[in-house]
Amino acid sequence: MFKKKFQQLFILIIITSCSSAPKEIITNNKSVPLIEGNEFVGITKFDDHIEGNKYQNKFIVAAPDHKRFSEFSNFFQLGIIAAKEHLKITNELNFINQENLNLQDARENFLIGPLSNEIVSNIDGSIPKNKALFLNDAVKNYSISLSEKSQISTLENYLLKKGAERLGIIEDEDSNFEDAKAFKNKWYNKNRDAVTIQVDSNPSNRIENFLDVSDSKIRFEIINKASFSDVEFIPRARKDFSQVIVFTNELSRLYELASLVRFNYGLNYEIFSLTSNFNQKVDQNEISLHDIKLVDHTYENRFASDLPKSRSFCLGFDALLVSYAIVNNVEGEIRGLLGIYKISDNKLISKSYIN
Repeated sequence: MFKKKFQQLFILIIITSCSSAPKEIITNNKSVPLIEGNEFVGITKFDDHIEGNKYQNKFIVAAPDHKRFSEFSNFFQLGIIAAKEHLKITNELNFINQENLNLQDARENFLIGPLSNEIVSNIDGSIPKNKALFLNDAVKNYSISLSEKSQISTLENYLLKKGAERLGIIEDEDSNFEDAKAFKNKWYNKNRDAVTIQVDSNPSNRIENFLDVSDSKIRFEIINKASFSDVEFIPRARKDFSQVIVFTNELSRLYELASLVRFNYGLNYEIFSLTSNFNQKVDQNEISLHDIKLVDHTYENRFASDLPKSRSFCLGFDALLVSYAIVNNVEGEIRGLLGIYKISDNKLISKSYIN
């Protein structure tokens, strides 16, 4: 009798102890880890971080008038559709003219766009943050854009990690000086230094002087005249900076200026250029020949380095990719085609690639 009661008590203790033990909580890892560097290594796959798409409503895409901006619209929509196939989602996509945007409809679904700076400024903050991704710079809502801001920030951060304190800056006379001004304002704000020149249609002598090659030649002439024997001489470019930034509006001009830097013994410099003002096709042979680093979207996309097409396509692709992350509450680093995005603490920070 006693033995039987003891067995019952023992079983009861086991059951009680098991039921009071903490249950293992199985959760999806919704924080995508960061990857070092600004090189394109692939598009973020969400399969390891969420169990399928939890969002069931529509994505409303507010884009510019298709008739007026047909080339942009065509490739932008192709990017959206490509992202939908990549994500394997079945949500309805509703493309509308951004001028006809209905805010109530947007609040009931998820809004991608508009692109118009004026419209974005007018509606910024009028839609819940987790219900929209604007495609021009916003203050209160999430946004990604084709503006030069992410390129400037990316280049500055890259240079800081390299330990750069002084830069060489070449400004073409026909360039958009606003880009150069914006970059220099960020650069000088941290008490850093830069040597800057502006070049015209005949930049050869200016760049030779800029790199102090002419001074090197003068020093050689002085030494050679004072010497009783032949002096071997190889001109050298200055060494007080290791990076050169070229600001110009034309790719052909970039190739010319970079080639002059290399010709004037600047073989060891890193040469960079922002690309937000370019609207041509990048010649990869020229880029490789002069070893130029372009701050831009990745060229590993369907339209490669044909900038008008690939830029629009990549914006469309990333617009849906990032929107998908937002509606599924994914945080961390999202890597797309247009750029790299960090979502955390209700903030979205964009970076560009360095090709």
